[in-house]
Amino acid sequence: MPVDLRSALFYSRKDIFKNKKIFIFITLSIIFATANIIIINGLTDGMIKDLVDNTIESSSGHLNIYPADNERFIEGIGVKEQKLATMEKVEAYSPRISASGVLSNEELSASIAILALDPDKERRTTKLLDKIIKGLAINSNDKNAILVSYRLAEDLKLDVGDEAELAFENGKVKVYNVKGIIRTGAADFDSSTIIISLNEANQQLAFDNSASVILVKLSDKELADAYMPVIMQSLGVSNVKTWKKEIEYLLSFAGAWQGFSSIISAVGLVAAAISVGIIIYINVIHKNRQIGIMKAIGAKDDFIFTVFLMEAVLFGVIGVSIGDGLGYFAIRYLEEHPLYDAIMQTWIGARFEYYLFYKATIVSFAVTILAGVYPAIKASRVDIIKSIWGT
Repeated sequence: MPVDLRSALFYSRKDIFKNKKIFIFITLSIIFATANIIIINGLTDGMIKDLVDNTIESSSGHLNIYPADNERFIEGIGVKEQKLATMEKVEAYSPRISASGVLSNEELSASIAILALDPDKERRTTKLLDKIIKGLAINSNDKNAILVSYRLAEDLKLDVGDEAELAFENGKVKVYNVKGIIRTGAADFDSSTIIISLNEANQQLAFDNSASVILVKLSDKELADAYMPVIMQSLGVSNVKTWKKEIEYLLSFAGAWQGFSSIISAVGLVAAAISVGIIIYINVIHKNRQIGIMKAIGAKDDFIFTVFLMEAVLFGVIGVSIGDGLGYFAIRYLEEHPLYDAIMQTWIGARFEYYLFYKATIVSFAVTILAGVYPAIKASRVDIIKSIWGT
């Protein structure tokens, strides 16, 4: 048996290198199909991870504490903050107040969402205040300054330094200076939100020791599920959501996008498999006479089958190996040179994981081998008499 394998390998190797154009064509098909799996999946993984991280860093904590059902605010946040400060896995927290109002600039006005926060605590918890595209961030002592989301600023024709009149939900009206314009990439936020300091909101809305939500940042976001009951018990709260729950819509989109990426990879693989199968099959037809002679001098059907299947194996080994290398270097390059997303105000790059190698290698090699099975079977069943006489 070892002799047959060595002989089969010898015939296969000689055969695939005979026509260099065909060899290059098939090998390139396998190379690009294999590299395609690594690159597309690496880009998809990177995009999803960056989008998830950006969403969490901009608008959510790892855990978000909400008021109990049928209540508007979390009461007694001072005590709750003290407890959070002593918890081992909690790195930071940021209370926020949500309210509504109307922002006006001369004849223009719009209904808006008011987000009140403590800038110092917010910076430790999220990167929301890093999303300012013009001007400066507010600080805790700003009594006359606001941040305006960029689409709202466009609609009201506001710019940094302009004054705008803000009517609060309780009827109070005050003129504020636009200190900065912010863009997060979240459509709802960017279209109708202003940010003011928590101290100013408490004064204007007469809130005290209350919050609409408390964002909690953990040492590792993957601890969220396990640490949620600890938070609930320690703080005596009943409505806590993890970051996964908060961005379910984004995770659903991520799953759909991964499915689409798999389809693209599959199309490339099918194209490569068809190329391999057709070329080997044509090779079998053209070599009917040679196959008949080989059988006439004693070659068995299984030997003929092995010869032509070995051609697919050789194509697979060469194409997949080079494709893995090409995919690896492409992903590393995209990791070091991420793309800037102007909408999300963040960098999006690829991610290399070793599973990409395993997936691309196993799938591409298996598909290439399967593509060579039918032509190999066809070759092993060639009739000696018909093949030699060409009938």
